[in-house]
Amino acid sequence: MKNFKDFPWLKIAKALLIALGVVVIVLAIFSAGMMAGFRKAQFSFQWGDNYHHMFGGPQQGWLPPPPNGPGFRGEDFINPNGVVGTVINTATDTLFIQGADNVEKSIVVSSDTVIRNGRATLQLGDLKPDDRVVILGIPSSTGQIEAKLIRVFNR
Repeated sequence: MKNFKDFPWLKIAKALLIALGVVVIVLAIFSAGMMAGFRKAQFSFQWGDNYHHMFGGPQQGWLPPPPNGPGFRGEDFINPNGVVGTVINTATDTLFIQGADNVEKSIVVSSDTVIRNGRATLQLGDLKPDDRVVILGIPSSTGQIEAKLIRVFNR
């Protein structure tokens, strides 16, 4: 009787299983990249769709046409997970920020939002115009950022 390891199909089966495993890993990585890109594009679309409702934006749209013609190089998308900028105004549960790109952004602040200046914990009412902030959060379906952490600087 032959040894089990001597069968020629066993080497072929092993090579096929390794190849299948590599293909599955590559597809999983590709799918994760596609989901991240889709989420970023969806947020930018929703933000643009709701811009006129939130800010009464320009009639020609919220982004100027690219200088070198149409194309997707990534600079037209807005970061859906945070913003760095200056406080413009506060409302009951909304913070208006002018980002580094000079675009106004509407940030939703909830009771779960942590607002910090150094080690001190602040409330939304403690924020004043011209305060420099860094905001981390998650995108909402209305094109706003739901803040989870707000860090205040230059106080």
